[in-house]
Amino acid sequence: MSLFAIAFVGKQNSGKTTLLEKLIAELTKRGCNVGTLKHHGHEGFDFDIEGKDSWRHAQAGSRFTVVSAPDKIAMVRQLDAPEDATNTLAAMVALSTAGSSQGTQPLDIILVEGYRNSGLPTIELFRAANPADAKRELGTEGNKIIAVVTDMPRISTQAQAQGLCCFDYDAIGELASFVEEFCAQPM
Repeated sequence: MSLFAIAFVGKQNSGKTTLLEKLIAELTKRGCNVGTLKHHGHEGFDFDIEGKDSWRHAQAGSRFTVVSAPDKIAMVRQLDAPEDATNTLAAMVALSTAGSSQGTQPLDIILVEGYRNSGLPTIELFRAANPADAKRELGTEGNKIIAVVTDMPRISTQAQAQGLCCFDYDAIGELASFVEEFCAQPM
């Protein structure tokens, strides 16, 4: 499989994170090296812990902080403007490829959570239990839709009418096969 990125978009509480957890596990079980990119739409998130060295470095003014341990690495880069998905994905690919010379396998696929309007191939999510999805229409997230995950008959009907593959939230094996086949297509 050549490296490829697919975005999973939907309103808050549409099940993106839960679906991706299951899909990552399934693809990994099949031997795929998966990377993920999560879009966080609000400023000011931290994943390093207040008072720890990396946090203290950033507080002192470091614009790019890296924490490296024998089994993992984490990076935090301060931005002057929002970074688009294309640049972030390119950096992930470059880091993945560079790591392969040190015994780390390069990524086969990057699953992107969010990033509406990124231009990436997109799997759109609609959940019946999510009030934000009640009146939302298929194709309003701004990306090139390649498939839909839903438990809403109205959306399933629209997807099928547009020739899109449609999956239930529990059809993880079928969704993983679709993702693998889509990524295997020549670009």
